[in-house]
Amino acid sequence: MMLRVAAMAVLVLSWWPDGGLAATLAHAPLEGSARVEAIERLQEQQRHIGSLRATVVQKKRHPLLVAEAVSEGVLLFQKPNRVRWEVGKPDRAVIVIDGRTLVIYHPDRQEAERRDLGGDFGARGAVEFLAAGMSLAVPELEKRFQVDLHQEDGQLVLLLTPRSRWVAQTVASVALYRQDQDAVPGRIVISGQRGDRTEITLTDIVINPPVAEDAFALRLGPGVRVTDLGRAGGEKGSDR
Repeated sequence: MMLRVAAMAVLVLSWWPDGGLAATLAHAPLEGSARVEAIERLQEQQRHIGSLRATVVQKKRHPLLVAEAVSEGVLLFQKPNRVRWEVGKPDRAVIVIDGRTLVIYHPDRQEAERRDLGGDFGARGAVEFLAAGMSLAVPELEKRFQVDLHQEDGQLVLLLTPRSRWVAQTVASVALYRQDQDAVPGRIVISGQRGDRTEITLTDIVINPPVAEDAFALRLGPGVRVTDLGRAGGEKGSDR
C-alpha cells in the first residue's frame, strides 16, 4: 500500500507478538520538556543535511511466505523529496522519484511503471512519508501518525501509529531507530496487522555526498514498455 517505495518505503525478522511493537520498548514515551528537547535536537541535526547515500537491506517476513525475502541496494535521497534507489538483488530494479513523478524500472524485463505524484494521492502520501521519515521531521509525521518518542539504550526510537483507519487496516506501527550520534535513522521496522514485518537497515551512510545533476532523471530506451498506472494501456518507449 505505501507503494513499493515506502515499504521497501516508503515505502519494511521474527514477527512481533500480539501486543505490538510498543510492548517491546522498555521505557515509557518521552513527555513534556524531554520530548520537546528531543525534537529540537533532531531539528538542529537535520539543518545541515541536504542529501544522503546509504546501502539498504530490506528483510520481509509474512505468514504466507516460507522464507524471509531479502533485497539489497543503494539509496540516494535529496531533500525535500527526491529519491533514487537501485536494487541489485534478488531482482534488479531502479526506483526514481524526482518530486513530480515516481518511476519503477525493471531492466531485466525491460518494463517500467510510472505514477504522476500530482494526480495520485496515495503515491504522493507515500513519498511525503518517506521524505519525512528520512528527515525525522516529527511535525510532518504527526499529520498522519501518532508519534511517540522513546529513549532506548543509546538510541531514539520514533514509534508511529497510523491515524488513518484506512492505513491502520494493514499497518500496525512504524518504528524509526536512530543512534544518538547519528542524524538519520539506521533502521526502520514496519509491523503489519497480519503478522507481517518488514525491516529496512541503512549502512555505509554518507551525509551530503556529491549529487550529479541527472541523478534523479531516469532515461529509458525505446525498447522499454512503460505503463502509466491509473491510465488505460501503456506506451512503447520513453525519455524518462
